[in-house]
Amino acid sequence: MKNGRLLPKAILLLAVVLVSLTTVAWRQSTTRETMEELAAAERELAIAIDEQEELSRDLSAMETRPWIGAEAARRLGMRAPTENEVVIAPGGER
Repeated sequence: MKNGRLLPKAILLLAVVLVSLTTVAWRQSTTRETMEELAAAERELAIAIDEQEELSRDLSAMETRPWIGAEAARRLGMRAPTENEVVIAPGGER
C-alpha cells in the first residue's frame, strides 16, 4: 500500500522538477536573445551618434565665411570685389 502512494507522488515530483528545469532553460535562452538585441541596438545608437557628430562638424565648417567664399568661387565663379569695383550708393542711412 505504501508503494502505491509513493509512486504517483514521485512521478508528480519528477514532473514538477522537469517543468521547472525546462522553464529555467527557456527563460535563460530568451534572456540571452534579449541581451543580444539590446547590444545590437546600443551599437546602432553609437553609430547614429557618431554620424550625428560628424554631420554637426561638417555643418559647422560649411557655415564659415571661408568655406562659403570658396564654394561660391568654385560653383558660381564668384569672387570678392576689388577696391575699385566697390561703389557706395548715396542714401544708405535712414
